[in-house]
Amino acid sequence: MQYTNRTVRLGEAGLAQSVSEGAHNFLYRVSTVRDPKWNIGDEVEFGAGRKATYSLSTGAAAFYNAHGVSFSSGGYTAYTSFAVSAAVGDTTITVPAATHAALGKDDLAGGFIIIFDGANDYYTTTRMITGNSAAGSGLAFKVYLDAKLTYAITAGTSAAEVYVNPYSAIVVSTLRDQVKAGLPMAYVSAAANYFWLQTAGICWPIPQGNLGNTGGKSSGWWHDYGNISDANTAMGVTIAAANSSQYAGYVVAGSISGNGPLFKLVM
Repeated sequence: MQYTNRTVRLGEAGLAQSVSEGAHNFLYRVSTVRDPKWNIGDEVEFGAGRKATYSLSTGAAAFYNAHGVSFSSGGYTAYTSFAVSAAVGDTTITVPAATHAALGKDDLAGGFIIIFDGANDYYTTTRMITGNSAAGSGLAFKVYLDAKLTYAITAGTSAAEVYVNPYSAIVVSTLRDQVKAGLPMAYVSAAANYFWLQTAGICWPIPQGNLGNTGGKSSGWWHDYGNISDANTAMGVTIAAANSSQYAGYVVAGSISGNGPLFKLVM
């Protein structure tokens, strides 16, 4: 399997429909069957700075359009030293045996692997996984990378963390540690439904606190159950020394004290 994600602008690839039929109809379709035109994680730009990502629901609770939903995947395999070396230029590597569930062929397609030098974090490499071999619970497996290695992997020194595709495990959550992924484009009734998730641009989220009120309360921060609050209400404190107020993005899995973090930059 050669799995890659893409960003498509409305009108490309035959996606634009007539105005009378609704130019954006496909973005509001929900199905238990994946549309073969799309991979999970594919992104569409559709005007006014709006973007949506093809996603999969995994939680049993229903999703509503104005209510933020969350990433739920943690690390698939934790930090583990490689047992098999790989050379610069390789695109197939062997992930070492570690705690994980039984793995089907290409189950990790669209996920990510972080490759640590083991001695210096400056040499850490992140690659998308385009496919994988099947493996029993806890066993080593091969992953296929979206680009060649630029640093060698040394058995016993280099290490890896593996993540599933973040957009393949979207849930409703009130846990602040399960970071919000965006707003569903349509009502999603249950788990195992493919849908489009709005990640940028004009929308109407349920407001919280003093969002939009006078006094500089225009910066929106996610509330734990999916509403968006003004920064003053959300934080309630001044900015700590050596930090800025510039929004850089958000963690989609892990933390500095655990796996990762896997981080999505928003600029």
